[in-house]
Amino acid sequence: MTLVPSRRDRSNDRFVRPAWPWWLATAIYFTVSCLMHLQFSLWLVRPRESPWGRYALSDFVPEAAALGALLLVVVVAWQLRRSPSPRKLAGLWLMLATAAWAIDRWLTYSANEYFHYPQYALLAWLIARLLDPRRERWVPGRVLFWTILLGAIDELLQYVWITTSYSHYVDFNDVLVNLVAGAAGVLLYYGAAQTPAAATVRPWLAGPEPKAGMILMLLVATVLASGRLQLSPANEVDPGGLAQDLDGRRALFLQRSAGLHGSWQAGPHRGRHYVLGPLEAVLLVAMTSVAFTGASRRLAVPVAGGTSGPFVHRGGRLH
Repeated sequence: MTLVPSRRDRSNDRFVRPAWPWWLATAIYFTVSCLMHLQFSLWLVRPRESPWGRYALSDFVPEAAALGALLLVVVVAWQLRRSPSPRKLAGLWLMLATAAWAIDRWLTYSANEYFHYPQYALLAWLIARLLDPRRERWVPGRVLFWTILLGAIDELLQYVWITTSYSHYVDFNDVLVNLVAGAAGVLLYYGAAQTPAAATVRPWLAGPEPKAGMILMLLVATVLASGRLQLSPANEVDPGGLAQDLDGRRALFLQRSAGLHGSWQAGPHRGRHYVLGPLEAVLLVAMTSVAFTGASRRLAVPVAGGTSGPFVHRGGRLH
């Protein structure tokens, strides 16, 4: 990903702004949302006094989520009216709604986790704006790659540092939520745009992401083979997951005690929820990413007159 200097595109006389403000905005947003996670959680659940008794803002999260969902329905309806492929776009939103329902039904610990959806939808929107500022290159797969990676880093930081007071395992459920939220951000960015002609749709393996993914997999495999990263400890370990293994090596354990990943745990949202293990999460994230990216590419429809991107000439004017 290269920074684009300020210039005027002679092919269509459109101005291309420098990318660095969006890089900065995305970096600041991700950093602040990561580092403020604990403070936001405590602010949300802190008891407050009122003339009607004690309450916490978290008590109203379901109602806030319902209002947010209603607003999203309005936005999607607006997109469908403007989209050149409304049925395909509706199918993608239905796919994400189904995934969100399944996550809510079986994988959600508390309603407070709904905040992952706007958080990571906005992050994906910002990444899409960085990679494809004119909506001409159609790169949902690239956007999801970076959203998933940053979401996984966020969850790992919470476990080892930010929320050690109550994190008992790396929450792979949230990694999946972040993916679905990121896919929603992709649709919010691309959904109502006139999509590029088929020739401008980049191949799945274009860009630096395949190489970055391979390097990342090799790195994880190397650390696993060295014993410095382990899935489960023999005995309960301290908050943060760092402890000595049976051979005396300092290692990071992905759960503080055995049997948490891949099990059903009690929770306030629906009584109990399933905690994904690492392999289950990797498979679900991979399948969901491939399914969404493949389906979203079907939205890439040629624009009349050969014009690509969201801008179409109508009556001599640029829209």
